Amino acid sequence: MRFARPANETDAGDRYLKTFYNLDVDSNVTMTRIALLISINVFSIFGCKSNMTSKQGIKEALGNVSDEELKPHYKTVFTPDSVEIENVKDLLTKDSVDQVDCMTILSNSCNALKADFNNYLLDSYQTLEYLADRLTYTDISNIARFVIWKFKSNDTVCFDKIFENAEIILEKGDEATRTLIIVGLFEDIQNIGGWHKVDYYKGFDRWLRPNSKKAWKELIDLWEKERY
Repeated sequence: MRFARPANETDAGDRYLKTFYNLDVDSNVTMTRIALLISINVFSIFGCKSNMTSKQGIKEALGNVSDEELKPHYKTVFTPDSVEIENVKDLLTKDSVDQVDCMTILSNSCNALKADFNNYLLDSYQTLEYLADRLTYTDISNIARFVIWKFKSNDTVCFDKIFENAEIILEKGDEATRTLIIVGLFEDIQNIGGWHKVDYYKGFDRWLRPNSKKAWKELIDLWEKERY
C-alpha cells in the first residue's frame, strides 16, 4: 500500500526513513517500494532472525530488489500444456459475480496463468479445491505478481483476456468482489510494478477497459496525485 504524499514533503516514505533510520533515500525510489519495505519491517519485529530493523537491513532491502523475485518460488507440477481452461461462460453471464466466481474466472484467463495458479494453490493449500479458509486477497496478489512477471518478460499474450475478465467482474461483481478487483488485483499490480520499475501509469493502457481504466487511475490519484 502506498502512502499519500503529505503537503510540503518530498515523499512520505523518505520522511519515514530519514526520521527513523537516518537514511538518505534516492528520489527514484518509488512510494511503493517504501510502503512494501515498511510492511516487511513491521513483520520483522516479530521475527528474531530478521535484520530488517537495522539501518543496514533497510539499505539492503532497498537496493537488492531483483526481477528474479517475480518468478514462482513453488514447485512446478502443472505446465501450460498440461492444464485445460474451464468453461466459465455461465459465471460470466450471472447477474452477480462473487469472490469465488471471480477467482475462478481470472485464473482461467489463459493456460499459463491457470498452470501457475494451480501450482500456487498446491503449494499454499495442498489442494486445488476451494476451501473456506482460502486467503482471497493473498491469492489474487499472486495473480498480480504473475502479471508483473510476464510484463517484465515481454510475454503479454494473456493480458487481453485477464483484463477483459477483470472488466466483466467489475461490471457484474458484488461490492466485495469489485473491491477485490480494484484493491486486490489493480492496486497490487501497481504496487508490485512500482517495486520492479514498471510504468504502471501508462504501461497497461492498451489492455484496460473503460471501467478498469477509471478505477486504475483513481487508485493512482488517491495515492500519488501530485506526482502523477
